[in-house]
Amino acid sequence: MSKKSANINKRKSGVNTLSDIDAVENSEPDSELLKKKIEELNDKFKERSIKARILSKQNYLYIRGTFTDSKGARKDRKIPLRLSADISNLVSAEARILQLMEYIKKNGFIPDELLWDAPKVEISGGGITVAEGISKLEIEYWKDKDRNKEIKQRTWNLQANYLKKLPQNAVLTLELLLDSIQYDSHPESDKRRKLCQFYKKLGLLNGIENLDKIDKFVGRYIPKTKSPIDEHKFVQLIDMVRDNKKWGWLTAAQYVYGTRSGETFSLVPDIASGTATSVNIPKAKKAMHLKYPIALTKELAQKWELENIERPYSFDLNSYSPSQVKYLGNQWLRYLKPRARELGIDNLQLTSVRHHWGIRSIHADIDARAASKSLGHDINTHFRIYNSTYDQIDAIKASKKLNK
Repeated sequence: MSKKSANINKRKSGVNTLSDIDAVENSEPDSELLKKKIEELNDKFKERSIKARILSKQNYLYIRGTFTDSKGARKDRKIPLRLSADISNLVSAEARILQLMEYIKKNGFIPDELLWDAPKVEISGGGITVAEGISKLEIEYWKDKDRNKEIKQRTWNLQANYLKKLPQNAVLTLELLLDSIQYDSHPESDKRRKLCQFYKKLGLLNGIENLDKIDKFVGRYIPKTKSPIDEHKFVQLIDMVRDNKKWGWLTAAQYVYGTRSGETFSLVPDIASGTATSVNIPKAKKAMHLKYPIALTKELAQKWELENIERPYSFDLNSYSPSQVKYLGNQWLRYLKPRARELGIDNLQLTSVRHHWGIRSIHADIDARAASKSLGHDINTHFRIYNSTYDQIDAIKASKKLNK
């Protein structure tokens, strides 16, 4: 037997075989390319602080790293990925490593049975598991994105939180996605809208057909109408909490200037002019910029001594941390809610304080364009949100003319 034939016969079952001797002669460049791609993938793991490496041995791919098993034994291990050493399998290899790292992060040890060896729950035959599909989606999401940007992390985590409620070892099928949408969410709800959006992305990337069937479940989500809160109760609440060194100033400042809760951590009042400067954090993908909120009113800003800034965190355009703002915002709300309930304000949200500023600005006859700029949104958004208040004011004005 020739040396080349022997090389072919040494190939194991499940490995991409060569069809002729010429292919064997060209396999060396492919091997070098595979080695280069594995090195690039391992560099990416290192950047993300993933303490594992892919290696190729005897035409198969493995994970190499120091792991603890379920009995507490920690040692260097070579874990089979059950994939042949081929460039086309590197995406699946990366997905399986991410899946394993997620399991270790949650449980503290490697599973007794590898996740890709576990029996799959067959729904309609064939295909990849939900967990593998999510891992592929994660890889696709982070292409050309900076993993250090917290806003990108939050966007991915939001999707992942919904996707990981699916049975992870089940085969990814359209039927599974439709069943989850139908039975795990209410019609016309925000949760259903998001499930449809994220499940469709997952299915599209993983080659699921007939995804247009998801569209009929989307419905039309309409947020609940915000109930107006008595202005005197709001003022009472701020009087109650103003002396609190962590949350008192923030609550009073948000009420006076109508900033988004996160923006209030950047707000610097100018009591003399009746305005302030703050970072504007718009929705969608618009860039942050400075805005100049109007005090409503200057007298309240003076009464609550807003020139004396006291807050647990501050930021500017160059130092914004979404995760820190979200964490502190949750603490702030937990502090406020029980005190608001004492005054008969049920289910207070920090957005309620800002929304109340918008209503007061209309009653104070502040120009709509000036008010929308102060709040940090465009004029169309302003009229859409406060349309009912403008209708009410128009009716009052019309009534006054008729009843002079």
